[in-house]
Amino acid sequence: MERSKHEGKTHTSYNNGLVENRFKVLLFIFRLGGIPLNMTSVSRLYAVYNATVIICFYVTNICVCVDTFVNRHQLKLAIQKFRVLLGLQMTMWTHFSAR
Repeated sequence: MERSKHEGKTHTSYNNGLVENRFKVLLFIFRLGGIPLNMTSVSRLYAVYNATVIICFYVTNICVCVDTFVNRHQLKLAIQKFRVLLGLQMTMWTHFSAR
């Protein structure tokens, strides 16, 4: 049986450059949100940025929860806060899933 010259290349992993080009916007959005996808090394500045974004996001989520609870007797304001809270909860679920 003869071995092909290209047989070894078929079993290797995907080309990272192709993935970068194909999903450039999506990877940028994930990285902007603090999820380092397909990054070889993370700089200290990025690590500080990542921690700051995560802390600010969770503090905002807690504040919106408390504000929704405090304004629960004012229906119009509570519904507006609850809409924001649902969006934050979906974003938090996506963040947990991607991490």
